[in-house]
Amino acid sequence: MSNVVIVREAFDWLEVQPDSSFTEEDMKELIAYMSRVYPKLEWLELGFNRVKFINIVGTIRLSRVQIDIIPKLQLGEEEGRLALLNMLGICGYVPYTMGPASASVQVIEVDLLSWIAAGFCMQLEKQLKRGVAADYVEVEENSLHLKGRLMISKHLQLNAADKTRVYCSFDERTTAIPLNLVFCKTLAVLKRKMFDPAIRKKLLQLSGYLEDLDEPGDIKDMLNQVQFDRQTSRFEPAFRLAKLILSQLSVLHRGTKEECFSFLFEVHSLYEMYVGRVLQQMPLGSDAVVWLQHDEVKLLKNEDSGRDNIQLIPDIVLGERQENGAEVWTIIMDTKWKAATKYQQDDIYQMYAYVTGYPNAKSALLLYPATDIPDPSRNWTLAADSGKRIRMRTIRINHWKDTQEDLQGILEEAGWNLC
Repeated sequence: MSNVVIVREAFDWLEVQPDSSFTEEDMKELIAYMSRVYPKLEWLELGFNRVKFINIVGTIRLSRVQIDIIPKLQLGEEEGRLALLNMLGICGYVPYTMGPASASVQVIEVDLLSWIAAGFCMQLEKQLKRGVAADYVEVEENSLHLKGRLMISKHLQLNAADKTRVYCSFDERTTAIPLNLVFCKTLAVLKRKMFDPAIRKKLLQLSGYLEDLDEPGDIKDMLNQVQFDRQTSRFEPAFRLAKLILSQLSVLHRGTKEECFSFLFEVHSLYEMYVGRVLQQMPLGSDAVVWLQHDEVKLLKNEDSGRDNIQLIPDIVLGERQENGAEVWTIIMDTKWKAATKYQQDDIYQMYAYVTGYPNAKSALLLYPATDIPDPSRNWTLAADSGKRIRMRTIRINHWKDTQEDLQGILEEAGWNLC
């Protein structure tokens, strides 16, 4: 297997050192790749012979070394890796979530790319054993025997002097459909990328199910052609993972080498989505409604134009649907991907605007990921309205059950009655 280097986002410097896992050639390749594929994103902080990754987590595979970027926040290497795998699973970037804590320990030594590839193999094998997906396509043929429908105009054009043939159109069953071609391409690419013997063996076994298909060249448009019906919906989890793999490969980015590719996620957005998805899966009540990036409320009314101004877009809002269909929002949440060692006044002003702009809101919550520092919880009551409060809390992210438990306590404290 190629070298795997682990660094913590926005914390560890990856330094070039002679005879080390990361050389000057690796540095040049990394900068060239990131400049081509992500030219508008400032994800690298460069120093003298060293680099730091800002606001991203995931993995970057260069031709000689793989770089795994894990969450920082004073978490250890193992905890950071588990937190990342947990968030990716809950957010749906991989079609499975972390199991019990005892089982989770078994994956912390697996690099991120191998973990994603193993998940793809697991999902695809489960369905291929039940049968390869197929569909019917219309075929036109100048045949010796009539099959399907006679195409009169073409038959007269081609066979006026040949009474032995008939031009016809018929439906033929085939496995050469976009879904299988996507799987075929994913398997072929992973076989070129993976070094783990067990995963390579599994990739070869799965390729045997699709051995009649040729690896397609251009796959970009084919990803958008895949449609699911009652017969093929069982393949959707495997397809989502295949699309993740292929959409991140540099073969889809013109001008880059296939040896380099990445799975990178903006950590602020990933954390926000993770908290929202965990909330949506909690038993909050039959009338409960959870919205992410809610944009239906504005803060001010412009007296001159009569229009509403300054749109409020909190990360998460929690409310209830009334009998008349109206939604009443009572809890506002904003996620902050940083250590909660010291709050910033700008964050408090932001939450003040939220809890004021939503007339029925009683609590505005600042949610930080938990670290090993002492409990940094803070509480404020609005001077102009003692019924509204702003709270600063932390939640554990290493496992979704811990996150759910922390959110349950926070919501109960805010007055929400859980089922």
